[in-house]
Amino acid sequence: MQSKEEKTIKIFISYSWKPVSNKDKVLTLAERLTNDGIHVILDDWDLKEGQDKYHFMEQMVNDPEVQKVLLICNKEYAKKANQKIGGVGIESLIVSDDIYSEADQTKFIPVVMEYENEKPCIPTFVKSRIYIDLSNEDHYEENYERLIRNIYNKPISKRPPIGKMPVHLEDDDPIFLPTAHKVAAIKNSLINQKENSTLLIKDYLNTFVESLSLFEINFENINEENFINEVEKSIVELQALKNDFIEFTTSIFKYSTEDYEEIFIEFFESFLQFYEDNDLRLDSGKSLNDLRVDNFRFFNYDLFLNFSNILIKNQRFKLLAAIVKTDLIVTRKWNRKAEATNFEEFRKYNYTLNEFKKQKLNSNRISIVADLIKQHCKIPKFEDLIRTDIILYYLRLFYPSKIRYNENWVPETSALASSQIEIFPKIISKRYFNKIKVLFDVDSVEELKEKILSLEDKDDLKGFNYKVPRLRYALKYDELAIYN
Repeated sequence: MQSKEEKTIKIFISYSWKPVSNKDKVLTLAERLTNDGIHVILDDWDLKEGQDKYHFMEQMVNDPEVQKVLLICNKEYAKKANQKIGGVGIESLIVSDDIYSEADQTKFIPVVMEYENEKPCIPTFVKSRIYIDLSNEDHYEENYERLIRNIYNKPISKRPPIGKMPVHLEDDDPIFLPTAHKVAAIKNSLINQKENSTLLIKDYLNTFVESLSLFEINFENINEENFINEVEKSIVELQALKNDFIEFTTSIFKYSTEDYEEIFIEFFESFLQFYEDNDLRLDSGKSLNDLRVDNFRFFNYDLFLNFSNILIKNQRFKLLAAIVKTDLIVTRKWNRKAEATNFEEFRKYNYTLNEFKKQKLNSNRISIVADLIKQHCKIPKFEDLIRTDIILYYLRLFYPSKIRYNENWVPETSALASSQIEIFPKIISKRYFNKIKVLFDVDSVEELKEKILSLEDKDDLKGFNYKVPRLRYALKYDELAIYN
């Protein structure tokens, strides 16, 4: 990651606007380079009405502060450059003169985007140059890494974490997401079993925590009239970060057999430490200063549900057990003392939604939080999140919190269950039991049955309108592992 003292690298991109698909590819590339800490100069971003476009091109090519010039080569670019037509033709004249007059010719990097008759579409004046090939999706990540290493002059075996320059999304009022494009590099690293996979995963998680500050609601911008809207607006904006994390986690457990247990435990500690360090108290409250954190209270619950659901879907029961029973250590800002908490910290009561929003709507909905989780549930099935929510409630019984002031895990999403759903339908199989027993920290069917009986008095959600099967029935006490 670049320090504040390091000078940001500037590059200029020369390309053809035609066809439109080529321009779209260039914009995507420019956004990704920007996200990786590079100041990209692009006519679409930097050339304004009233400016002389030819002077602009000449200035960018000859500017000593522009360390690299990317020549995006497709069929149209090669044609215009060779025939000296339009802006590309003017740029090619300037570039070709610079190439042959400069001792250091590494400033100009041809980037091939298109082939014709199995030959790269490259203008004559750079035909002999070594190029970067981004035309093939199968090798895109590998060659993008070559490009980024060239720009930073870092010809080493692993790419260092460079920066967190954000990239816009599809919104007209863009949200800058520093984690964007990191998942593709991680996926490529895991598939090809590269040694830098762990470093890339840690970099993503560190960047994810840093990204949370982008969504903080400023206390000075809220009042009793607008705080509900501000919280809901932020919840919508946070969905991009949640969905990116879902893709990240899904990729890890699809392409790697490792659990990365210690990495994820440290991540959740850092996650909670972020709130503490930034005076964002997760304990629920009704003051405006407390209510402005309800966007994060919702996000934490939604994110942890989705993360746990992915672990269950991929049968990473050992990792889920480790996370829910591990004490997470957080240093409290007010007394500078380290204290232990646990996964229940990610499910806090949301006054903005479940009280003030309900009052505003004069609604009799059981949980507005559950309604919104369902509304924003785009990737997994909502029923799977309900099932996961209930499993986390059961795990709270198996691994009770040692922290007196922690709230219990109440499975709010179960309020929207159409009927009582089966939680562990396969647990009647010995084969499945042997996989899942680690989740309950038991070695045998008899041991699990003993635990179920010992927890029956604690398995009580009185006062809540949630459709949660009693533990005995969810774990199929009478049919537990009776089939092979």
